[in-house]
Amino acid sequence: MSTLSKIKKLALVTLNPSIIMHRSRYLFVLSHMRSRSTVLSHVLGSNDGVCGYSELHHPYVRYRDVIKMKIRLYQEFKGDLKNKYLLDKILHNKSEISKEVFEAVKPKVIILIREPESTIKSIMNMGHVTGEEWYKSPKAASDYYCSRLLRLEKYGELLNGNFFFLESDALVNNTDYILSELTEWLGLDTHLVGNYMLFNNTGKRGYGDPTETIKSKKIIKTKGYPDIEIPPEALQTAIAAYGECKGSLLKLKERNSQLS
Repeated sequence: MSTLSKIKKLALVTLNPSIIMHRSRYLFVLSHMRSRSTVLSHVLGSNDGVCGYSELHHPYVRYRDVIKMKIRLYQEFKGDLKNKYLLDKILHNKSEISKEVFEAVKPKVIILIREPESTIKSIMNMGHVTGEEWYKSPKAASDYYCSRLLRLEKYGELLNGNFFFLESDALVNNTDYILSELTEWLGLDTHLVGNYMLFNNTGKRGYGDPTETIKSKKIIKTKGYPDIEIPPEALQTAIAAYGECKGSLLKLKERNSQLS
C-alpha cells in the first residue's frame, strides 16, 4: 500500500471513527472459482442486512486485516456498517483466514462447492472469455480445484463443523428452500430472494463472474459447456477430491449437530 493510500485511510477513520468502533458481524463465503459464488454473494449483498458482494482479494491473518475489510466496504458503500454482516468471498488459497481471525470475529461461514466436471469446464470456458491461458488448461484447472477443495476441508476442520454447507447445484435446483434456510441461519430480518441487484463492479474482471450471465439479476441455471472436453485422468482426480471434501464436510456438520 502506498504512503498516500495509508494517509487517506487514516484520515477516513479519523473522520469516521464508527468504522472501527461499532461492532460488526462477519460473513465469509469460502469456495472455489466457478461455483456460482458470485451469484450467491450478489443475493446476499442485495439484502439490507448484508454489506458486500465480491471478492476483496486480501488475506485475514491478523485482526488488522479485518479493519482493512471494514474500511474498503465503507469506502464503496458510503454507509453505516453497524449491525450488518460484512461479506467477503474467498476463492484462492493465497487469501487465507487464520485461526486467530476466526476466533476474534467469530464469523458466519458458508462453504460452497460445485461438482468437478461443470466446475472445470466453466473454468476452461472463462479462459476463453478473459484470455487467461492457465484457465484453458484442464490439468491446471483440475490442480487448482483439488488444491482448493483440500483447503476448504481444512477450514471445515478448523471451524469444527460450525458452518453452512452448500452444494452449488442446490442453489439453482432448490433455490427457495436454500434461501429460506440461509435467511434463518443468518437471522436476517428480510428474507433472501432469488433476484439481486447489480453493483458498481458487477461483471468486471477481478470482482467475480465476468460473463454476461451475472447481469441477469436472478439465479438461473446455465446450459453448461458440452463442447469442452476434460481428459479422463484430470477428471477422475477431481472427482476423487470432490468426494473426499464433500464426505469430510458432511461428517463435520453431522458431528457438530450432535454436539449442539
